[in-house]
Parts: sequence; C-alpha cells; structure tokens
Amino acid sequence: MARQSEIKPAATTWAEIDLSAFKHNFLSVKKHARGAEIIPVIKANAYGHGAAVLARFLTRIPGVKNVCVVRTGEGVELRKAGIKELNIIVLGGFIAEETADIIKYRLEPSVFTPEEIAWLNKAAQKAGVTIAVHLKVNTGMNRLGIKPAEAPLFFEFLSRMPNLKLKSVYTHFAKADGASPEFTMNQAGAFEAVRAMTPRGVMFHAAASSAIARYGSVLYDGVRPGIALYGSASDAFTIKKLGLRPVMSLKARVMNVIELKPGDEVSYGGLYRAKKKERIAIIAAGYGDGFRRELTNRWSVIINGRKCPVAGRICMDMTPVRVDAGVSIGDTALIFGSDGKNRLPVEEMAKKCGTISYEIFTGITERVKRIYVNGKN
Repeated sequence: MARQSEIKPAATTWAEIDLSAFKHNFLSVKKHARGAEIIPVIKANAYGHGAAVLARFLTRIPGVKNVCVVRTGEGVELRKAGIKELNIIVLGGFIAEETADIIKYRLEPSVFTPEEIAWLNKAAQKAGVTIAVHLKVNTGMNRLGIKPAEAPLFFEFLSRMPNLKLKSVYTHFAKADGASPEFTMNQAGAFEAVRAMTPRGVMFHAAASSAIARYGSVLYDGVRPGIALYGSASDAFTIKKLGLRPVMSLKARVMNVIELKPGDEVSYGGLYRAKKKERIAIIAAGYGDGFRRELTNRWSVIINGRKCPVAGRICMDMTPVRVDAGVSIGDTALIFGSDGKNRLPVEEMAKKCGTISYEIFTGITERVKRIYVNGKN
C-alpha cells in the first residue's frame, strides 16, 4: 500500500483510508481500556471505511478476537470476503429467516426474547452445532434488550438450551458523551446488578467510544469502540482524551476551470453570482458521493494548500468552487480530512450539516473508491 503523499489514483473521487491512523486509534483505545478486551465495531461497512479491509487489518493486531456488526447480512459479507479468524457478534438481533445464515457463517447473535432463543436452539440442534450468543440488557437506551429484572429468568432459560452457549452479557449507554453522567451511572448500576447474578465465565461489556474516554469504572471485561477507531467522536473531549487521528480523507479531482465575468451565475438555481471576473473550478464530487447538498455556499475545500469556497449549488456529481489562477484541471481538492499538510475536520462539516461525523462517514457512497494507505504494521 502506498503512502498518503504518493497517491495519484485512477479515479476522480476517492476516500483515502489511513491504516496507520486506524492502528494508532486502536492502540490509544487499548491504553485507556485498562486491560479490557477491545471488541472493534465495524458495522455499516466500518462506518463507511470498508469493513472487509479493516477486519483483515485487525487480524494482524495481536489480541483481537471479536468484532461487532449490527446486521446478519454484514456478518455474511465478512465471511464471504474471507474473514475466518474473527468471531463476529451481531448486535442488532435477527429474525427466523436469518437463522440458516447464522449457522452457516458461524455468526454470534444477540438475543433478548424467549422465542428467538428457542428457535435458534432448535435450529442448532438440527444442524448439530453449538452457537455462541450474547444477551442484551436494556438499562435505559430503550431500544433492544431484556429488563435487568428479567436476567435470572433468561439465565435459567438459556441454561436449558443445550446448543446455545452464553458468551457475553452487554448493554449500551445512552448519554456517555457527557450529556448526563448521573444517567450513565444509573445505567451502570442497573447493569452491575445483573453482573452479580451472571454465570461465571461470561464476558461483560458496556462501554463504547465516549464511555471509554470518560468512565473508567464501566470498562468491565471488554469495550466496544466504534467511531473512535475512525478518528472521531460525538464530543470533542473524547477526541482529545484519546488522542484520535482522522482515518478518512475525501478527495476529488478538478474536472474543469471556467472564467466568469461579472453577473454570471453558477449551477442550479443561480445561487452564486460573480461580482467580478472570477474563476470557478468544477470538482468531481457531489451529494451522490456524500458531499452533502446542505453545504452549498457554506463549505470550503482545499486545493494546492488554499481554501476554495463552494460557489453555487452542490450537484449530484460535481461541485463548483471559487479558485485563483494557480488551479488547473487535474488538481486535487481536499473535501474533508487531511492531505498531509492541511486539515478540514469532518466534525466541522457535520456541524454545518446539523449532524454528526458518523452520518458523514456512512454517507460516503459506494461509487467513491476507497484507497488504503500507510498499511504496514
């Protein structure tokens, strides 16, 4: 894999994925996890970064045994991509029609209803296999999971399922980004009450990225970092505390340069009008790539080390930006991330869009080529 400064791809729009930054973030999380097992979350195509490539990279990092996805289909895709060494935990539950794939591809589903436990055990018996399962506990997020008070009943029920093995019990914090420490501690208290009655040998995990940075008392046996591995977080404290480095940089080529005279309008709706003689560069990225339409006239890219403001409506496939005389067709525009010398934080882009970096990353579409750099361990 090439180094970042050497990249000259045969593509007009691409996302550079810096594997050295990814590894740095992993090791930083590990340092703060105080010995807890690191269970990387690579759902949603590793937050848009490429799940198969990053899963394969994780197999080269000592100590990584388990990864998390949310959909059964995501686990199937990883197995089909040749990821055999890692246990794949499915956090989002499953439906009966997915049971065959869970067995065939050796996935480890979350469970939280008696019905799914019963039919999964029956299918496992028929196939002659034992399936590892993970019991989700709802301590306050109110999406999935059993109530803490139901834990003894579920432990007893699972003990009567000969073809299921309870591997872990876990929960998820709703406000770990600092919004309400009291709420987080209340969740932790409810979870620890479950821990006191959990059978021996079962892993306990709760903390995701922000909780790893903020709450040392909830690290337990394992932690599930997601967004932190990709160099971002929902709060600035976590980014600073963990010393995170951005992993993805979105870039595009300049496809054309146009000379405008005063009064000329640019792109759909004429939302930008030249006040004098100006130059407009058309870059090969638009909302069809994940460069969001809300950023029309509200964002700047960097070309040749200089900020170039968006000048007119962001289109599906291209975006006009105002440039100086030094910009030519074929130059590279940095949309967010880093080019080695300059940075455009994805968190700032997300703020302008009224969202979070998670949505920006996962919104980078399939047609944007992922190019992996700095990949040597």
